[in-house]
Amino acid sequence: MTTKTETQSESKSETQTDAELDALAMEKSERLDRASAIISNKCKWSGAAGFIPVPYLDLAGLAAVQVKMVSELTSLYDKTVKQEAIKTLVGTLMGTLTTAGLAGPVAFSTLKIVPGLGSIAGGLSMGAVGAAATYAVGKVFVNHFEGGGTLANFDTEKVKDDLKSAFSSKAAKA
Repeated sequence: MTTKTETQSESKSETQTDAELDALAMEKSERLDRASAIISNKCKWSGAAGFIPVPYLDLAGLAAVQVKMVSELTSLYDKTVKQEAIKTLVGTLMGTLTTAGLAGPVAFSTLKIVPGLGSIAGGLSMGAVGAAATYAVGKVFVNHFEGGGTLANFDTEKVKDDLKSAFSSKAAKA
């Protein structure tokens, strides 16, 4: 037979569990909001990098922005990693996106050699596609970290479809 004290104790325990679950949900929500803010900020910087007037320097700027973004996301998720590992992963993901539509803007980057319209066309296309690529890379890392992953177990093969999907959805909006 259960006593009144035991029933109250069990009820209190359930309430604490509910409170703990609410706190975890709030923490996750705040973390996702911060991750979203990091990605949004870096998308803007990626768009700006597209307007660097020197051909191919815009691609280096885009890569630098993405490495910085992933570094900030790893800090947000309390992951420690060397910058070289981040650079390698970002480079691999960018290679994956080449087949998803990044090849065109690379050609437009080359157009920046042509004064005037070439610079404008190259800047516009690189800005839009650079922002979409940054968004896709950011989302893939957030999903991986939210699932308990680390950079040590990040598998670029497993995220290719998600990466291309996120890129395509963002590029279509641009």
